[in-house]
Amino acid sequence: MPSKKVASGILVTIILLGFAIGGYGVYQYVDAELKLRDNEAEKLIDSGQEVEVNNFNEGYELFKATVERDELRDQRADALPYMGVGMAVVSVGWLGYELIPVLRKNRQAPNEIESTE
Repeated sequence: MPSKKVASGILVTIILLGFAIGGYGVYQYVDAELKLRDNEAEKLIDSGQEVEVNNFNEGYELFKATVERDELRDQRADALPYMGVGMAVVSVGWLGYELIPVLRKNRQAPNEIESTE
């Protein structure tokens, strides 16, 4: 069994990795949300107004905004699992970090009983 320092170091690394994964998910979510606020197609859909396209360029720009909107919504939805996985990794690392003293105490207790007999 690795020493307490090595095990603690590994578990702290796991916790930091969980924060990094969760932080990446939060960054992706916030980035997509902020870009969606500026997206022209999102604004038009939220307002619910009819749009009349007068020429090809207007229609093409609206089409590009709609494709970008769909990609941003996908990015926002894909960020949620990263946040969940990050939280799970942090909790597993934290649980392991909390269990080290308990496992060491339980492991040493039978040895102490045998040595007294």
